[in-house]
Amino acid sequence: MRILVAGGGVSGLATAVALGARGHHVLVLEQRPVLTGDGAGVRLAPPAFRLLDRLGVGDAVRERSLVIDEFRVMDGATGEPVSSMALPARHGDGRPTHATAHRLDVYEPLLEACWELESVQLLADSRVVGYTEHGESVVATLADGRSVTGDALILSGTARSVVRRDPRWADRTPRSRLAVYHTVLPMELVAGRWQDGAATSWVGAQWQVAHFPLPDSRYLSLSATRHRYGGADLDGTRVDLEQVLAAFPEIGYAARNVLTMGRDWRAWTVPDRAAGAGRVRGRVALVGERAGASGPLEDPGGLRHALEDAVDLGTGWDASAGDALRWLADFDARRTAPAPEVPTGCGGGLR
Repeated sequence: MRILVAGGGVSGLATAVALGARGHHVLVLEQRPVLTGDGAGVRLAPPAFRLLDRLGVGDAVRERSLVIDEFRVMDGATGEPVSSMALPARHGDGRPTHATAHRLDVYEPLLEACWELESVQLLADSRVVGYTEHGESVVATLADGRSVTGDALILSGTARSVVRRDPRWADRTPRSRLAVYHTVLPMELVAGRWQDGAATSWVGAQWQVAHFPLPDSRYLSLSATRHRYGGADLDGTRVDLEQVLAAFPEIGYAARNVLTMGRDWRAWTVPDRAAGAGRVRGRVALVGERAGASGPLEDPGGLRHALEDAVDLGTGWDASAGDALRWLADFDARRTAPAPEVPTGCGGGLR
């Protein structure tokens, strides 16, 4: 089967690996002129490592990651410690259980895995702007007027914006969004008490600030997540510190001081929890959408859910009897079941 994957980020490459390893001919269409990741930081918990192992890149990511040994929760309003949890640093086989990495440290092993698969082709400077279905095929239209044809189209990353104003997707279950603001800063600019090997989360009723060291401990990843965001869509938009602080008017003094350490911010909007069924229309599917449901020890940007979608597409094909429509419909039914509600307050901030 020939599968088109729009978006060459982590989600798109993971999907290409999962399907290409099963012999499908996969064409990855990336809008940027060069396939590369970014320097954003991610936290990796055991579920993410298990998924990376299933994609064949777990050990490569482990080699590039930094083990973390503690997880702290701070009250975002008062600045007081709420709890502290020692994390098991390694399994009995010596492999890390909880770690941090640059997103590039996950991206590059997936990119190398794609290069090693003869069934996967990577095409840069190819932004998908629309699609049409014709019987047993789907045609993706590119921004430069070209078109490519496949048996299915998988929309990942920013390529999911193709369906935002498409009337065929108008009945998707409404959902709230998160706004995630992120930066990476040199450790010498960080207050001494935050320079150890712990991951820290400051939590409020509808927001969370998280920071943790990155591999070689020369940089700190700092992010702030606003729940129930109602502003314009953000797709890696550059924002200044004043815009970040304005998004968190109720933040406490101590947590605000943490945010003021950051410079060179970027912002993204992502779905909050899973939408109801509706991530598939015929031969077209959305992947990597469930960013809001990550656990407290994981990256709020939804890395685990992107990996889950990719692995699920791969294993789902094994049970589909070669029927593309059944394959995607079953994927939709499994992956878009509503996530359990999480109370607001500190618990909600830890989601």
